[in-house]
Amino acid sequence: MWYNILPSAAIVAGVLAVPAVAMAGLHKLYYGNIYQRSLVQEWQRASYLRDERITGKGFRSAGLENIPDEEELQ
Repeated sequence: MWYNILPSAAIVAGVLAVPAVAMAGLHKLYYGNIYQRSLVQEWQRASYLRDERITGKGFRSAGLENIPDEEELQ
């Protein structure tokens, strides 16, 4: 019957979930966090490098309160 497909569907779903879980684990081991940022476009790379320069952590977005004023720079 139709329910005979359920074990096969569960196996396929499990196999498809393995790469996402594995990448999160590898990011945790290598980078110390599970966040994944796509650096495909140049704007994304620039935002990542800016956030890493300002906050020290590229995966955490920097708001206006983290950007120093001009008086503080001089």
